[in-house]
Amino acid sequence: MKKGIVIRAFSGNPDFLGSAGFLSTLADFERCFAAAAELGFEGVQPYVEPEGYFSLQADDETLRAVSAAARQAGIVLTSLEIKPFSYLLTDDDAAVRAAGVTLVRRAMQVAAAMEISAVLVIPGYVGLPWDPSAKPVRYDLAYERTRQGLAELVPDAERLGVSILVENIWNKFLLSPLEFRTLIDEIGSPHVGMLLDTGNLIAFGYPEQWIRILGRRIKEVHLKDYRESVGGVCGFVGLLEGDVNWPEVIAALEEIGYDGFLTAEVFPYRHHGDAVLQHTSQSMDRILARPKLV
Repeated sequence: MKKGIVIRAFSGNPDFLGSAGFLSTLADFERCFAAAAELGFEGVQPYVEPEGYFSLQADDETLRAVSAAARQAGIVLTSLEIKPFSYLLTDDDAAVRAAGVTLVRRAMQVAAAMEISAVLVIPGYVGLPWDPSAKPVRYDLAYERTRQGLAELVPDAERLGVSILVENIWNKFLLSPLEFRTLIDEIGSPHVGMLLDTGNLIAFGYPEQWIRILGRRIKEVHLKDYRESVGGVCGFVGLLEGDVNWPEVIAALEEIGYDGFLTAEVFPYRHHGDAVLQHTSQSMDRILARPKLV
C-alpha cells in the first residue's frame, strides 16, 4: 500500500505557503510536491478550485506543468478532487443534474490531460447534517439519479481512461456497504469504484467491515480518524487520536489484496499549520508498520 496526502494539507496554510496561504502559482505546487516527497509521501491528491490558477478552467499548458512538477518530485497524483457540492447529480432540478454531469465530465478531461487515473465524485445528498437550509431529496430518487448520472459518464470514463470514485460522506445517503456495492455493480463498469473514507464511517459503521464487503471495488482510501465521544463535525481528530481500529483496517485491506493509495485527508492546524504534515507522516508509518524514523 502506498502513502499519500491531500494537497489541502498544504493549501490554506500560511506557515507553509506564506501570507496568501493558497496554491496560486506553479512554484507553490513545486514546493508542496517537494515537501511531500521529503516527508515520505508517494502520492498527493490535487484539489480543483472553482477558479484561479489550478481550476477546471485552467488551460492544458497549466495542467501539464503541474503534472510535470509532481513527476519531477517523484510524486504520483492519486485522484482529482472536485469541490464538494459545486455539482449535484441528485438534485430535484434536471438542469442542475445535467450541469453536474457536464462538470464531472470536464474534471475527467482535466484528469486525463494530467495523466491522473481517477476523479473523486460526491454525487449529492439526501440531506446535509451541517446545513439545515439544504432542501432534502427523497432517498430513492437520489439513488436513481446517481445511478443514471454515473452511467451517463461511463462512456467518457472508458474513452479517457479515467475512473470515477464515489466517496462515502455525511450526506444521509448510501449509508450501507451493501447499498454501495449494489450501486457499483448495477453500473457494471471497471471505471466506476469507491473511494472509502475511514473516519466518515465511524459514526455509523466499521471501516473494516465495509472494506471486506466492498472488496476490490475500493480503488482509493482516505485516512481520517474520528472520536465518537466528541461527536458532530468536531469529532474528527488527527490519525491515531480517534476510534478507527487501524490494525483491523490494514488487515482487511490486505485480505482484499488492496495495494493502492492510503491518502491522508488532514488539514493545517490553526497554529503552526505545517506541523500536521510531519505528524501525519509519522502516524501513517505506524499504521503501515513501516520503520520508525529517528
